[in-house]
Amino acid sequence: MKSEHLVGTSIPRFTYDTPTVPENDFYGLCEGGRPLCMIFLPGFDHPVSREYITRYLKTLPSLKGARLACVVRSSAQAVAAATRGSDFPFPVICDGPGVLYGYLGVEQTRGLLSWSFAAQKIYKAAKDAGYHYDKAAPQILPLTLVVGHKGKILFTHSGRSQTDLPEDCAAIAEIVKAVEAATVQAHADANPHCSDETLTLPDLMGWDD
Repeated sequence: MKSEHLVGTSIPRFTYDTPTVPENDFYGLCEGGRPLCMIFLPGFDHPVSREYITRYLKTLPSLKGARLACVVRSSAQAVAAATRGSDFPFPVICDGPGVLYGYLGVEQTRGLLSWSFAAQKIYKAAKDAGYHYDKAAPQILPLTLVVGHKGKILFTHSGRSQTDLPEDCAAIAEIVKAVEAATVQAHADANPHCSDETLTLPDLMGWDD
């Protein structure tokens, strides 16, 4: 499924593993009071994933009126080993086989085509820390979704580069706020006779005072 066609569709119910808890109910995760922002990243050990998950952890107090889940192309066992069993304050959905990535049409690109200036800085810092990477290898581009009740997709953005995703939790909160406002407006447009104005019976009947 192409990501541009996702809005208005629903993600089927499935169970997912986090690094600490197996077989969680996705629809249960969607049932919070606010829409859920899902950020699809490369593998957990990828420099871009590490950079943005770290940013989200540092800016978590700014996640007001919104909820977050990060999806990584890694097994729960691999993430648990990397974090020594530590838990996260938001769900980290582990999709090692890439089932969700395939279903949602998460894109890949090769080489430097996906390298923004911000990505180059992230890779340089990772290389200085001993990380080795293949410049010619396909790179997973990020996908940002906002989903509501029963996995209904309210918003989607396919990244054009490896760093084309919300910079921090404040940005995530703004996206969710805008999506909620647009949803309310769409509902009002679909129900033009609904109004918050209090009318009297003569008003409703079209009578004059």
